[in-house]
Amino acid sequence: MYKTVLATQDELKNWNGIISRCPYSEALHTAEWQDALRTCFKQLEPMYFTIRDNDNAIAGALPCFVFRPIPAVKTLLSMPWTLPGGPLVFPEADAVEATLSAMEKLDEISLSQSPFETALTLHPHCRPEVGDSLESSGYFRSVNFTHILEAGKGYDEIWKAYNKRIRGAVRKAQKTGVIVRETEDEAEMMEFYRIYLSLMSKFSSTPKPYQLLRYLQISSIARLVIAELDHQIIAGLLFVHFNSSVRLWCEASDPSFLKYRPNNAIIDYIIRWACENGYPYVDFGASPPGNKGLIAFKEEWKAQKTRFYTLTKLHSSWRKKLWVVSEPGLRRIYAAIQRFRIRNV
Repeated sequence: MYKTVLATQDELKNWNGIISRCPYSEALHTAEWQDALRTCFKQLEPMYFTIRDNDNAIAGALPCFVFRPIPAVKTLLSMPWTLPGGPLVFPEADAVEATLSAMEKLDEISLSQSPFETALTLHPHCRPEVGDSLESSGYFRSVNFTHILEAGKGYDEIWKAYNKRIRGAVRKAQKTGVIVRETEDEAEMMEFYRIYLSLMSKFSSTPKPYQLLRYLQISSIARLVIAELDHQIIAGLLFVHFNSSVRLWCEASDPSFLKYRPNNAIIDYIIRWACENGYPYVDFGASPPGNKGLIAFKEEWKAQKTRFYTLTKLHSSWRKKLWVVSEPGLRRIYAAIQRFRIRNV
């Protein structure tokens, strides 16, 4: 038997040490990520739990959030933006029983907080029986996929395995004078963010706020890598890293300079960095199923298509409908606010 309880202050201080015992924990599950989201999103309330066995020893952890976008609407999430969250069960524990304990705790929260649904996105390396147990407990399962590159074999072997178009693009970037480097400079983050906002506007996507990217840029779990040509930033990618995984997260490039292949040069830099720093996996992130060009691009790096699952339990259909109707307009307003703020800096 397992029980799930709120993490104590001492456990929160040692949170990263606790979750590192789960082999598939990553930067999204860390204390730094929690602090970043809590600081930058007043609508998100983090609730971090530990899962304990009969001897009261910690057997896993569960990071989650209550999201309140508008009055009368709440949702209980394992992680925003359909990113993989908990439960993070240690290898020696019973994954199914530990997960069911975590679900009992989430059901308690649902009764007191009245969210319209509970949504958990499981990590691709989570044991398959966990998703099966949740589905049999009343959760609806939907399938997503990401692309994961195994980096444990070393950079030289990975370079040889790249599609020849990838190697050619990286060489072209180098020959044309593209310089790739890391930066913690705020002015350079601002320059990258302007490119990012322009890209988000082009695709009618909702941008992440500047303060979140800046917060992560100078944290211990993230790095901003930029590509510059003639002292001008033409592309960048903010990646996060912890435990066994590097995740490519927030990327943008100036379309006027794509012929110099800056994105290829940046990704190659990050893969080399992951190899040199002992990270066995590089996660390229989820792909929209219909974006065949993006999927093909990721597979040219020899990243393998990998399924992961989102499990949802509906608690209030009318609140869900209210959110579905309200969300598009709220996203447009939020995107306009981000563009206004950056123009006035």
